[in-house]
Amino acid sequence: MPRFSNPVRSSLALFMLVSIPALPAIAWDAEGWETSIELGASKTTGNTESTTANARFRSQHTAEEWRNRIRLDGYYHEEDDDTTGQRYVGSYQLDRKLGEHDYLFGAARYERDRFSSYVYQSSLTGGYGRRLVDRETVKLDAEVGGGMRQYKQRTEGSTEREPVARFGGNFRWDFSENARLTDELLILYGSDNTEIENILSLTADMTSRLALRTSFTVKHNTDVEPGTENTDTITDVSLVYRFQ
Repeated sequence: MPRFSNPVRSSLALFMLVSIPALPAIAWDAEGWETSIELGASKTTGNTESTTANARFRSQHTAEEWRNRIRLDGYYHEEDDDTTGQRYVGSYQLDRKLGEHDYLFGAARYERDRFSSYVYQSSLTGGYGRRLVDRETVKLDAEVGGGMRQYKQRTEGSTEREPVARFGGNFRWDFSENARLTDELLILYGSDNTEIENILSLTADMTSRLALRTSFTVKHNTDVEPGTENTDTITDVSLVYRFQ
């Protein structure tokens, strides 16, 4: 396990700010746990043989003053018996509500991509979030904050740390009773590298528990090794099962 430096411990203190009950919070709708598992796979044979598999786990617990969000993603692609894509992402975010639309957050994130310029990239950040749009069918959250990132370069093998600014956004549009469009944006801005990830998804409910989802993911790093692309994209179609 990597050992974090003193600046990272400082960002951990920022993360702990969400536990300070400084203001009487106006309650979120206490919805308890909402969990979903998303699975997708495809296989082609003939002149070219390829296999693609992806899995996503999302779990959110909403209480009157607190919200916990967990994310686990996995992606694998193989072509002609050679692995050409392998990426894993895990994150946890804790929100503390301050008012009707405002909250503090602390977030931890870890990403491992076998074919990127980095063996791994991890971050610990905290900051402020606000619901900018809160309508019955349209919701938009925006977040801003900062913290520390630690990463290991693939070629040099060295482990580096740097402060980062964090910008995030979550958009949801329920354009019918059974279909919705969502977009998740994350930007970690640093002097060495800036990470940008955006996940655009279209979901159509088939039953109360089962849905079909099409997603388009864009991942961009500003600083990469020679011969490595700055931007990767993933398009997938998956089945989603919701636990209620």
